[in-house]
Amino acid sequence: MPLILSIVGFSNSGKTTLLEKMIPLLKAKGYSVGVIKHTGHDFSLDQPGKDSYRFIQSGADEVALVGSGQIGLRGKIDESDPLILDRIEQTFFPKQDILLTEGFKKVGKPKIAVLCQGKEEELLQEIEGALIATVGENPVRSDVPHFRLNDPEGLVNNLVDRFLKDREKPSIRVSLDGKTIPLNRFVQEMIRSSILGLLSPLKGFKESQTIEVKMTFEEKGHSR
Repeated sequence: MPLILSIVGFSNSGKTTLLEKMIPLLKAKGYSVGVIKHTGHDFSLDQPGKDSYRFIQSGADEVALVGSGQIGLRGKIDESDPLILDRIEQTFFPKQDILLTEGFKKVGKPKIAVLCQGKEEELLQEIEGALIATVGENPVRSDVPHFRLNDPEGLVNNLVDRFLKDREKPSIRVSLDGKTIPLNRFVQEMIRSSILGLLSPLKGFKESQTIEVKMTFEEKGHSR
């Protein structure tokens, strides 16, 4: 499960520029990085008349576009869902070390606030979730690390030392109705040994880097 951090701030505060500088610095340290951008404007991944647009218009809930080694998804999502970032992470970014988001002030993930002069407190009143750092001209909280916009290296080094350096990736992930259940090492080892013990005698089984097991329970005529 990647570490999810949200870069938040008002328009033209420098959020995108900061992200652009952070990504190569994290990559240079050997971390894989995913990015999610929140926009308040309508947008389309395809144009009217194209196949994916026609499928959506025909009633499909989601349409995936695959080609040239890339994938894109068109579909509906509940932006008020408090687990929205966890659901996106589980679907698209399960193997990244860190997932940076631009926006999502109201989702309860750790925040890096990019400040605008004169509007610092206004922004901090709007966000939800732990404030782990601020970026801008002047610090506003003595208990929160502060960095200038021209010091992305300092910010990244701070994040690595506090959140990434000693972080271990779980080798076993379990989700219940889309919500990830934390597992300690003992439980992970019990699940791993049980699954391998059951599967290894089966015809067609071979050693693999990834094994996926999905369970769907039928109840009163429908799946849950």
